[in-house]
Amino acid sequence: MRNKAKILGALILAGCLASTAAFALNMSGVIAFPVPYNPDRGAMTIRVPVGSDVKIQIYDINGDSVYERSGTSGDNLWSGRNSGGRKVKPGLYIIKVTAEDSITGDYGKKLIRILVDYK
Repeated sequence: MRNKAKILGALILAGCLASTAAFALNMSGVIAFPVPYNPDRGAMTIRVPVGSDVKIQIYDINGDSVYERSGTSGDNLWSGRNSGGRKVKPGLYIIKVTAEDSITGDYGKKLIRILVDYK
């Protein structure tokens, strides 16, 4: 009888763990274009085909935050301006994309390096 109780308890615990487990989203389709990017020629597209809750953060090469936005999957546009509304300086930038599926809890992160150039 004790063995049956242990097995039943283990099955219940396994079922609870399985229902709360989150998995990694496939972030291979997350891209940013055009690169190199010239803000004088229009907006940059950051395509995030996965997740219902998306956070986009852009950092300069020193790791200082330049821009941040929350949204949903799809095409997200960046005008090449910082959070204060000024054009960013030419140079290397890092886009950090975090996506989460609010229903399943699945999540993913991706870093994209870009060059901002005014030529």
